[in-house]
Amino acid sequence: MPWDIFLHFALRTTTAGLAIAALAYGAMRAVSVRGDRWRRAMRLLGLPLLVGIATLSIIDIVSVLRLGAVPESRTIDWFWASLDELVPVFFLLQIESWRRRDQLEKQLAMLSETDPLTGLPNRRGFLARALLAMAAARRNGGRCSVMMLDLDRFKAINDNFGHPAGDAVLRGVAVAIGQAVRGSDVAGRLGGEEFALLLPDGVADSAQVADRLRAVVATEVAHPAGADSLVTFSAGIVALDPAGDESALEAALAAADRALYAAKAAGRDRVVIA
Repeated sequence: MPWDIFLHFALRTTTAGLAIAALAYGAMRAVSVRGDRWRRAMRLLGLPLLVGIATLSIIDIVSVLRLGAVPESRTIDWFWASLDELVPVFFLLQIESWRRRDQLEKQLAMLSETDPLTGLPNRRGFLARALLAMAAARRNGGRCSVMMLDLDRFKAINDNFGHPAGDAVLRGVAVAIGQAVRGSDVAGRLGGEEFALLLPDGVADSAQVADRLRAVVATEVAHPAGADSLVTFSAGIVALDPAGDESALEAALAAADRALYAAKAAGRDRVVIA
């Protein structure tokens, strides 16, 4: 095979391969974009161009092989034949930059909804996940309840043993919550020593979950004062209509909070159903 035919064949094959790779990668990234139709449309816009580049390159390869000659002979034609490869390369680089941007946005969204100390959802993240759980319960014809819990005498832990000790207790409680709740439950740290749970159950079943969680916290979370002291919490539970909206969820959280303070007033380390 003459050198010019071989070089032309190699250039066009590379261009077609890069275009097909960019086409497949771009289609995959466009499909992976959720909730942003404009961005998905922009990514799909380049796909017809890549199809055209790949098709023309393949036609040119077949033509060269069939005729046994290179259609371009001038220096400027060879120049453009070489530059053709830059188009799919550009698309590949652009798609990769989009992928990194998507990943960064996902990480930022996760950080904005996550409590950095415990790893649980913060208030914003809890509300978002709780609304989804309510929608699932509504579709399944189930019930929902909200639990608010607050660690007992947590200020004394911070005052007597320092904030690092208090942070260790909070992290331990978050781990205990993860052990006690089920996959369908939603848990979050709303602030300070206050946690919230949304459970797809009635209040009686949720009270059993609260008692199980109290036992886990008492046995698994170490108190900085030693084995003679236990970490306990008080909790309030209220029923929630899964057909409600965010305002109904906020109202249920407030009602559960009032039940929580009733548990505190009754002597702590107990659960009160509103």
